[in-house]
Amino acid sequence: MAKQYGMVIDTSRCMGCQTCVVSCKVSNDAPGEIYWGHVESLDGDDVYRPTGTFPSVKMNFRPTLCNHCAEPACAANCPTGAMAKRDDNGAVVVDQEVCIGCGTCANACPYGVPQIDDEAGVSSKCTMCFDRMDNDHRPWCVQACPAEARFAGDLNDPESDVAKYIAEKGAKPYLEENGTVPSVYYV
Repeated sequence: MAKQYGMVIDTSRCMGCQTCVVSCKVSNDAPGEIYWGHVESLDGDDVYRPTGTFPSVKMNFRPTLCNHCAEPACAANCPTGAMAKRDDNGAVVVDQEVCIGCGTCANACPYGVPQIDDEAGVSSKCTMCFDRMDNDHRPWCVQACPAEARFAGDLNDPESDVAKYIAEKGAKPYLEENGTVPSVYYV
């Protein structure tokens, strides 16, 4: 069975510090004002505003990134074929030599992940650091997480840390009803 790189994020461990977002931006040299990852609130519209009434207040977070879907809507709708799923590891990537910056991928993605780099005129998004993973290194966001809330690896290898964590914790993809078969899971 072919590799399918994926990730699990344990939201019970995430403290919303944004280290994952910053490490990804800096380490991948993401262009301009583009950030390939984000942190959302699970408790309301404002990321750092607690909900509830003292003493029972809470702040819960969901880090987001490209889901590297098994059935990526961005790739299915790309008119040039620039957005594609790699056969060797399942990462969804943009061939910026072929991309025309039309934004079809951004409009098709139910997660709102691809962004257009206005300066270069091409789509830009998370690569799951597949080049690092191909060389037995963790993605930058996983390596940087101080809460150790992220695990990445081959979802199709039942002995991988990521597959074991998903099974043990009963992790589920976010918005799996979109039919894209996301490769990022959440606890």
